[in-house]
Amino acid sequence: MKPAGYQELKHIPGGEGAWPIIGNFIEFTTNTLPYLQAEQQKNGDVFKGSNPLGYSVIVTKPEANKILLVDQAKSTSNQLAWELALGELFPNGLMLMDGDKHKTHRSIILEAFKPKPMQGYLDELPAVFESEFEKLDGRSDFDALPFFKRLTLKIAAKIFFGFDLKGDINQIDKAITAIVEASTALPLKLPFTRYQKGINGRAFLVDYFKQVLPERRSRPGTDLFSRLCEATNESGERLSDQEIIDHLIFVLMAAHDTTAITLTWMSYFMAKYPEWQVKMRREAAELNTGQPLKLSDLRALESASLVLKETLRIHPPLILIPRFLTEELELEGQRLPAGTVVNTVLQMTHQDERVWTHPELFDPERFNAERKEHNRCPFAYMPFGAGNHHCIGFQFAEMSAKLGISMLLDRFELSLFAGYESDSRAVPFKQPKDKMPLRLNRHS
Repeated sequence: MKPAGYQELKHIPGGEGAWPIIGNFIEFTTNTLPYLQAEQQKNGDVFKGSNPLGYSVIVTKPEANKILLVDQAKSTSNQLAWELALGELFPNGLMLMDGDKHKTHRSIILEAFKPKPMQGYLDELPAVFESEFEKLDGRSDFDALPFFKRLTLKIAAKIFFGFDLKGDINQIDKAITAIVEASTALPLKLPFTRYQKGINGRAFLVDYFKQVLPERRSRPGTDLFSRLCEATNESGERLSDQEIIDHLIFVLMAAHDTTAITLTWMSYFMAKYPEWQVKMRREAAELNTGQPLKLSDLRALESASLVLKETLRIHPPLILIPRFLTEELELEGQRLPAGTVVNTVLQMTHQDERVWTHPELFDPERFNAERKEHNRCPFAYMPFGAGNHHCIGFQFAEMSAKLGISMLLDRFELSLFAGYESDSRAVPFKQPKDKMPLRLNRHS
């Protein structure tokens, strides 16, 4: 289906001052939230923008999330929305599938996130965290973002792929970072461009997994990699080598970046708001029973749950979700023709004053049993998406973040350097612009 162009969307306000060809691309990628907020103030909750891939509509009304992602999901395509930017970088990833194919492949991967394997992951996680946190002993500071990226990469490799990256970790980290950075670059396949570096990063990972795939096919274990090797596709045939590799690359990206970014922001907020650090440390101490952890133990970490939710409200790793309309849809009084790419902006609905009390403040108690601000408007809060494409690994991400921050605080006190304030960029993921330097003191 042909994407909607300017003529089909000329009745939608917005897009003034756009550059020829590149449209609002530079504003969106370098000054994302101020740009979106300014457009919302001028044009309301539905407006259009443009970039080298074409025109799109942006929706910032919280109520629209449910309509677009749940109620009218059958009139949209996830694949056609994402493949414009990610088609060459993550071909056949779960995000780039629709219909029966998506249902089949999702059910295969979902097996890796059921209670029994999840408990198995929890059995392994503490040792990985402990090993990495030991490396911080004796230090007075650390750079949180690169530290957590390496940590979550090791976790993904061990738990989902069943092997130790050892000397390959730097190259794999570099490759994944290049692919993610390429997702918001101009699609120019020229030497030294961000996009070409992403293509090169993908090629490296394809070759890497091709080398280890034959052994895993012949001697499967219980990890996700092995499950994919034994699974069948929608035609009842075993997944091809390329299908397996495509899934592995996508899972590696999702498990690596988003959880690392969340742990980084949680660490920052704990350093900035020490009263919450005290609450979480008190809860974390209760995990030290000498007995293996159970999933219910993590669900009992109330303060960690509140802090995680508030962190994801303020800094959702992915700030918007696109959908491609396969049928005409009316949204907030505007007629959107088939072919329109519609983006719902999580970052703005998460901080909408129509839903949240003083949304600019870090206030985890807004999620407690008494206030329940997230229930005021269905799907106004959805850091893991919604509907059929709701993040399949959200429970693992929550488990890793809560356990990781709890074990870190049980071992260390975090604080900020004098005068330090974080700054962030919104795309491709909502992450700090710097490495997030934090001070450390060994907790006695």
